[in-house]
Amino acid sequence: MSWEEFLWHMDHRLGMYVGRPTYERAFSALTGFDLARGRGELAAFQKWMSARHDGSNLAFWSLVLVETFGEGATGDCLVNDHDHKRAVSSLCRLFRMFLGQASTAER
Repeated sequence: MSWEEFLWHMDHRLGMYVGRPTYERAFSALTGFDLARGRGELAAFQKWMSARHDGSNLAFWSLVLVETFGEGATGDCLVNDHDHKRAVSSLCRLFRMFLGQASTAER
């Protein structure tokens, strides 16, 4: 399965794979998929997200919440299913952006 296929399933059918479709379960699935691939794309995504936030030392999943809900956002901002869906969609969108820029840089 490619990253694009995985991200589509995560964005549209997450509950089918992880039960209740929460943001925490989405980034856990993302981590597991990255580990299974064994190519380290998630480590590069962490660096990319950090660079987008002036070298922040926060984990990528926290930075995604900041981009989704604003400065100072934490997991506490995920209060309902809609919030989780927004965060998951944002994670997928940002990872797609990262993959697009990484593939452009490789050319």
